[in-house]
Amino acid sequence: MRTVRVLVLAVVFFASAAAPACADVVINEFMADPASDWSPSDGDDVYDSLDDEWIELMNAGGEAVDMTGWRLRDAVSDSSWKFGFSGTLGSGDIIVVYGNEAYIWEDVNGFTRNGLSLNNSGDTIELVRPDGSVAASVEYGSAVVRDDCSYGRMPDGGSQWALYDGLNPTTPPETGLVPTPGESNVGSPVEERTWGRIKALYRE
Repeated sequence: MRTVRVLVLAVVFFASAAAPACADVVINEFMADPASDWSPSDGDDVYDSLDDEWIELMNAGGEAVDMTGWRLRDAVSDSSWKFGFSGTLGSGDIIVVYGNEAYIWEDVNGFTRNGLSLNNSGDTIELVRPDGSVAASVEYGSAVVRDDCSYGRMPDGGSQWALYDGLNPTTPPETGLVPTPGESNVGSPVEERTWGRIKALYRE
């Protein structure tokens, strides 16, 4: 049986070590460098490096959170809003924002059309409440950016981060786990899958 080693990105991946009690909604997983067609909402099976970036949020708290007016941005400028939310996120629920959805939101709301703009050289992702306070923030560097690899908490909502490199293994170390947008982050090996089978899991 293959031994799967979990890469905890404690040095090169600068993430908040733990979510404060008041920050129930966390950035749970994201992909900055897609190399395949990830988005199930773009209406095609065509790969686009910007359309197919994604950020996953999770409500790790015990109560539902009204997300109306919450926004995503990179860096720390109000001019870089990427996406705005509405509605309620239930306890334990997960939501994923894809790059093409960010484009649509920017168009509708009069912002420059940049998409999620997750820079491969490193970036900061922030989730901001309506009052301007930062609910969650993740900073990452170029050393952890790889084609079709995501970076996520393990387990969901936890304080440790791991490289989900099942589609583009590192040597060594590696987890052998595939990215899981919209699904729970798992900490055990998964069966070998083709790309088509993996994307089909996230179609509505």
